Amino acid sequence: MLFHDTKEEDADTYRFLREMEKALDHPITERSDGRTLTELCYDEGMIPNNRAPFCSRILKGEPGYRFIQELHIEGITEIVKVYGFSAMETERIQRHTALGWAQGFTARFPMVEEKITKQDAADWCTCVMGIRLPEMYSWSDHANCPGCFRGGKAYWLAVKENKPEIFAQRKAMEADFGHTISGRYSLVQIETEGLKRNVGRKEAIDIGPCECGG
Repeated sequence: MLFHDTKEEDADTYRFLREMEKALDHPITERSDGRTLTELCYDEGMIPNNRAPFCSRILKGEPGYRFIQELHIEGITEIVKVYGFSAMETERIQRHTALGWAQGFTARFPMVEEKITKQDAADWCTCVMGIRLPEMYSWSDHANCPGCFRGGKAYWLAVKENKPEIFAQRKAMEADFGHTISGRYSLVQIETEGLKRNVGRKEAIDIGPCECGG
């Protein structure tokens, strides 16, 4: 298991990783940049976004590539990198398949290959492994670092409700850098105007008590 720590993950995400590492009896290998997400933004002099996602590239992509290089130097040539993408993430699947061709590893997507849904995976964690899912899944489709710069308006309103201190910090960053996170709307606008229409969560999962034990 390979982990790239942005140093701003939700506290409960770290709890989940520790418990899953113990339950699987398999160590987590960490390869991280070392800077926090906020430190990276100030070093780069800008706020990342979907058009310039340097946060993902520098904090995750580049450490991952360096790890693959380490394995190649050790003489390991047959490298399989397993991703937890669902069938709804077709663009990510295509992108990481091509990345494997370029970097010298084979990308596998067992959730797609075995037709496993995100809810199936959540039930396995809770019911089979007995591990509570990261708290972020109660309000977000993904357990990325809270306050992800690549989120949309609905996501940012959820951040404001569930992580108000992070929302305030991101607003302050917009003021410091003089430009907005989303490009079209500032967080102040999103906070003031809200949503013009209801936006459903694409891959919401139920993280309530396990009901599969009979």
